[in-house]
Amino acid sequence: MRTTQLFWQGRRRYLTIAVVIGVILLSRLGVWQFDRHIQRITHNQLISDRMHMTPLPISQLIVLPSADRDFRRVSAVGQYDAAHQILWRNRSYAGRTGFQILTPLQSDDGAVVLVNRGWVPYESVNTAWSTQFAPPMGLQTVIGVWRESQAPSTTVDEAPLVNGWRDKWFLITIPAIQSQIPLPLAPGFIDVQPDGSPQAANQPIPIFTTDMGMGSNLSYAIQWFGFAVILAVGYVVVVGRMRL
Repeated sequence: MRTTQLFWQGRRRYLTIAVVIGVILLSRLGVWQFDRHIQRITHNQLISDRMHMTPLPISQLIVLPSADRDFRRVSAVGQYDAAHQILWRNRSYAGRTGFQILTPLQSDDGAVVLVNRGWVPYESVNTAWSTQFAPPMGLQTVIGVWRESQAPSTTVDEAPLVNGWRDKWFLITIPAIQSQIPLPLAPGFIDVQPDGSPQAANQPIPIFTTDMGMGSNLSYAIQWFGFAVILAVGYVVVVGRMRL
């Protein structure tokens, strides 16, 4: 009996068809994960390139299309508005949970942008956190990485407003935050990056915007391709033994 007939004999043809479909589906999942791996590499390279560009003044950056702004280096000059600081919830650093402090920076031309000054531990945030981690006074030059406003989510419950004010936010969604700040906010925020300088005890710790990890897509792709090979080879071996 020829090999092709062996796989197509009687009801075995249906099992052969099922195995072929299974191999195709598993291979397609592998291709999908590998495509995501390539997209991650491309995205990481884009982020890296933008984060190493010469900082653009914020007035020049915000007129760019939103797709061209995210992760660009940006500079801004102004004075911090300590009265309207907010906390970004659920932020981790060195394996610890805490908050990041975002403070409006107001320039002389009226532009206002939220600046993510850095991380503070969860246990340090009490009723006096705003003054405990007060921003530096006077004219400040801020250089950091631009982040676009985060999209609102129906699955996230923000803390309730207290007297029209919410100090802890899960998502930095500028239009929502704008509703409680009487200053026209820029359409994103600035992440201050660590520069290796000593950090004062009463100031938050700047942390890198992203570590640009590679994720698990490549390992998933290898697994799916492996399953496809195991299914195909295993079926051939089993049918071959039936012939003996």
